[in-house]
Amino acid sequence: MKRGLLILLVLTMFFSMGLIAFGEEEPNPIQVTNGTTGKTEKVYSVNLVMEGEPVRTDVPALLYTINWKSRTLVPIGFIVESLGAQIEWNQEKKEATIVTDEKTIVLKIDSATASVNGKDVLLPNEIPAKLLGYKGNYRTMVPLKFVAEQLGIEVGWIQESTTVTMNLPQYVVPSEFITAITYDDTKTPQILIKATGAVDVKTTYLEGSKYGSYDRLVLDMPNTVLNIEDSSIEEIDGVIKKTVNKDGIMTIRGSLFEPAPKNTSRIVVDLAMRKGYHVSYDKEKKAVKVEFLNSVNNIKTEKRNLVDAVVIEAEEMPAYNRMDLGGKVVVDVLNASLKFNKSEVPISQVGIKRIRVAQFDPDQNYEKDDRIVRVVLDLDSMHKPEDVFIEQVGRDIVIYTSQRPVETMDYEKENEGQSFLKLSLKNESSYDVDKMFNDNVLLVTIPKDEIDLEEALLEIDDKMIQVIKVEEQEDDYLLIITMKENTEYAVESKATTDEVKIRFTNTTKPFLGKKLIVIDAGHGGKDPGTKSKNPLQYEKNLALDTAKRLEKLLQEAGYATHMTRNDDTYIGLYDRSGAANALNADLFISVHYNWNPDPGISGVQMVYVDYDPRNNKALAQIMQEELAKELNAAERGLLHKPRTVVVRETQMPAVLCEIAFLSNDQDAQKASNPEYRQKAAQGILNGITRYINEVLDK
Repeated sequence: MKRGLLILLVLTMFFSMGLIAFGEEEPNPIQVTNGTTGKTEKVYSVNLVMEGEPVRTDVPALLYTINWKSRTLVPIGFIVESLGAQIEWNQEKKEATIVTDEKTIVLKIDSATASVNGKDVLLPNEIPAKLLGYKGNYRTMVPLKFVAEQLGIEVGWIQESTTVTMNLPQYVVPSEFITAITYDDTKTPQILIKATGAVDVKTTYLEGSKYGSYDRLVLDMPNTVLNIEDSSIEEIDGVIKKTVNKDGIMTIRGSLFEPAPKNTSRIVVDLAMRKGYHVSYDKEKKAVKVEFLNSVNNIKTEKRNLVDAVVIEAEEMPAYNRMDLGGKVVVDVLNASLKFNKSEVPISQVGIKRIRVAQFDPDQNYEKDDRIVRVVLDLDSMHKPEDVFIEQVGRDIVIYTSQRPVETMDYEKENEGQSFLKLSLKNESSYDVDKMFNDNVLLVTIPKDEIDLEEALLEIDDKMIQVIKVEEQEDDYLLIITMKENTEYAVESKATTDEVKIRFTNTTKPFLGKKLIVIDAGHGGKDPGTKSKNPLQYEKNLALDTAKRLEKLLQEAGYATHMTRNDDTYIGLYDRSGAANALNADLFISVHYNWNPDPGISGVQMVYVDYDPRNNKALAQIMQEELAKELNAAERGLLHKPRTVVVRETQMPAVLCEIAFLSNDQDAQKASNPEYRQKAAQGILNGITRYINEVLDK
């Protein structure tokens, strides 16, 4: 049989099988029956992964031990039945013969010697093939490593998760040399990482600026080796450093992150401010190109300066072009990327039929590599482009479509907890500011002759102000400002002035001092985790949905949060804990769903590591109590697993939450319900709050 057909058939077989939990799990003890002696034996099941995909058989892969030596045994059918190989069974001799085009392998039950093409071979650790039964299913179990290697399949072992990996032989990609790292700001600020050939790049963005540090862009490039000769780049102990200090980019650092055979080079860009970016490989320049772009984070409609406005919110100070095309006004935000998934923006304004937004492919008006976000305003039949007024206010592009803004009044937020109101007067004049007794209402009186206003009701509804109402009186304009609870005001202008300025500050202290919680949605991408049968659902999807619900609850409660993944992306175990350590997080919560060979087992389980001063056991105990209480679920106990990477390598208190057993039909049905996952998120929030109050901040 040809090797290509073998590979195709084995993949077909593997992908058609069920999944088991793996990646963070230790082996589970199971009972099997020895088909030769009839005796029951206790063994340990192990996780089995083929080409990154977890697999399951009716009799699990297991560790079989004789004289303190162990080997992994799997059903012989798992290896060969779908390969097109011939399997012959001799009942009298209790021998299984595997025949391929290249080899004949004979394995005898309970014999430590096998035959390969007529030659006797001693099996590894002298662990023989066994006839074993599990839940009524009897299978010939053969040493996995020995048989797989005879068929040309590579076998590996992951100690941290007790996982056996099987991979088809891979072509080893030769490493490319990284020869130069340059910075160019002649047009769009960009970093060029030149290499001797095309390279792959995995990017990670760490938002340290949220937590008092600085942001970092991390670029991992497998099969590369640093070979840079540049006097402007420092090198100390294998770490290179290039100082930029321009355009919000501080330094570029590089080192060999993973040695051979992966040869992964890591480039880290330290940023003085949050930056949008786009990474690509430029064939002409033979370089990885990192463009630092502005980003359009949102488009919304709101009241600005007393009138309706469309607001384009950018990450940094934007540059833009305007074009009037018949019944349309086009706004092109230059050197920018679109950061929200919305092609059409809901509108509630006079003058506009709809607003469309997209990442625009440059036409003849631009160069081919320009990055542009195009916003198109389709006007109604009563309005023309000349009726539209556009201005830039800080990082916002503000578009007025129904009428010009009232330029004498301006209300702006400085941040989530502070804002100010400015009133521009015609001449220096006096004014009055009074707070109503026992009320959160501020009254501002301005002489009518000194300001151009009109009656209006502005719905502000931020953390400081609810509404601002403008009333016209006989000689004055009266501004009635309804403040939110715990809002204080300060008049920052003189008693006589041509600009009245009032600052508003919400004094509510951030809950628990803005603790930073890193939320780790388990598995993702090529790693699906376990799955349930009815209904069919994968752990990676349930974990991500629950993690996102938890993130929302935490933010509403006043915590700072960081998600190790926000979509269906594969993230390495060490990268998950590494991100939490780099951000100096207060807690690390890993969200998972469980699996067990016994379908009767259900409930909540916590995994922790308890040999260091982080007090992880207390966190696990509190988390289990609160999650079980919120879900009305059984407590399955705490599992101390020192080989579980994500809770072992973190430098802060950490726990891995197993929310439900997808191997249990009742738990699986519950997990399929969004309300159940919302309750799970609430239970985890309750556990975090209680742990911080009772342990961390005590």
